[in-house]
Amino acid sequence: MRASALYPPPVRDRWGAEIDDAVAESGVRAWADTVAGAVRLWLHPADWPEIRAGQTRRTVAVALFAILALSALLLRAVEPSSTLTADTGHPATSLWLAPILLGAALAAPLPSLRRDALRHLAVQSVRTLTAPGLALLAMLLAARTGALSHPPALLAAALLVYYWGTLAFTAHRLCTLVARSSRTATLPSTGRLATALTLVGAGLSAAATQSALAQTAAAVPAALALAVLAGAALTAARDLA
Repeated sequence: MRASALYPPPVRDRWGAEIDDAVAESGVRAWADTVAGAVRLWLHPADWPEIRAGQTRRTVAVALFAILALSALLLRAVEPSSTLTADTGHPATSLWLAPILLGAALAAPLPSLRRDALRHLAVQSVRTLTAPGLALLAMLLAARTGALSHPPALLAAALLVYYWGTLAFTAHRLCTLVARSSRTATLPSTGRLATALTLVGAGLSAAATQSALAQTAAAVPAALALAVLAGAALTAARDLA
């Protein structure tokens, strides 16, 4: 993997060759600084060069949805049933979702209402989501039929890998659709993106706090991971503001 692949696309487009040459010349000892530099730049989008109009806003929007996808996978892994999901008796347990959903709505690129643009979006959606859709359908059908309710150990391990692989693949393809659709859609303004990141960061911070207070075995790693994602969103929001 090229070292420049770790960096935001605008940085990679402008200085990718120089980064790769510098790391190749310095060898393994340069990787720590390279990773640290990539993380710093991801958190400071105001420092990115603007190679093409709207490139920074497009990258930030896709990165925000990547944070949401990672958060969803994390919560599915460590909180499958309880403290962060509302039930009829405790609806307040899902209040942290409200700012996150609002932030996602603010950051979403708005497709043009022209017929050709809508047709292009529909084609892109089908091309991007067909494969994960089929994988999810196969998983749901297998679960509904009950044919694999008591599989042998080896098959159970394979099914577990398939389950998480399908969820990760679906999350990746949804982010890919955001990236592809943003090329022809109306991008959110920098101010809207900063507000969206702030809302997402606030929601994830609330979820981290709620998870830490749950006092379960998975609470500490879940709270730490959510806090890291919240911190990334809030830092980028402050840099954009």
